[in-house]
Amino acid sequence: MSTQHEGADVSKSIKDWLAEGETIYTAAMDEYQALETQIIELEQRLALKREEVNIIAEKLGKPAIEGSRRLSAEIVERGHPNSVPNSQATIARALQGRGLGR
Repeated sequence: MSTQHEGADVSKSIKDWLAEGETIYTAAMDEYQALETQIIELEQRLALKREEVNIIAEKLGKPAIEGSRRLSAEIVERGHPNSVPNSQATIARALQGRGLGR
């Protein structure tokens, strides 16, 4: 007996749901890894192109291109239940190199 609820098949077993979740996870992970590989390849190409441009710039007396680093960070405060992890004050303290403790 298959029960339909708003077009969804609710007769799936937990095993079916887990298998479907595994399939979705594997596909998402494969896509993530492919994108990561593309980013690495692009960063390598960018570095080579920056080197080429800087050689030309040197010959023409132009300023060199500085490399830009892409950084990401997450600030997490522990022991401060009323604090907002990404509040402006927290971010300002982190940028100033001060500790996160109050």
